[in-house]
Amino acid sequence: PEGAYDAHDPAGFEALLLGGAPAERPDAARDASPVTHAGPQAPPFLILHGTDDVLIPARQSVRLAEALRAAGHEPGLRLLDGGDHLWVGLTDADVEDCFTRTVDFARRRTGGG
Repeated sequence: PEGAYDAHDPAGFEALLLGGAPAERPDAARDASPVTHAGPQAPPFLILHGTDDVLIPARQSVRLAEALRAAGHEPGLRLLDGGDHLWVGLTDADVEDCFTRTVDFARRRTGGG
């Protein structure tokens, strides 16, 4: 699935964030993109994304991870087969794994474990 993103939609979530359709506000869209900020000073990332997300294509997370690697980081990236937005469609075990990975990531980054 490619997601519901439409760069010309003046009422989409992105347009609400940018103050207009992304196609009409390319500079604002670029500034709002995490990929734009994936430089040497970027924080650690754990990226968990469902492959069937209908709102945000999983390829956006792959692109972010690639940009972070190019900047010298080692982001955690896990694509979850069949997962839609908000983990809809995942097994309870996959959802629990996401939660555990998130807690472990936070603990490691804050010195809590």
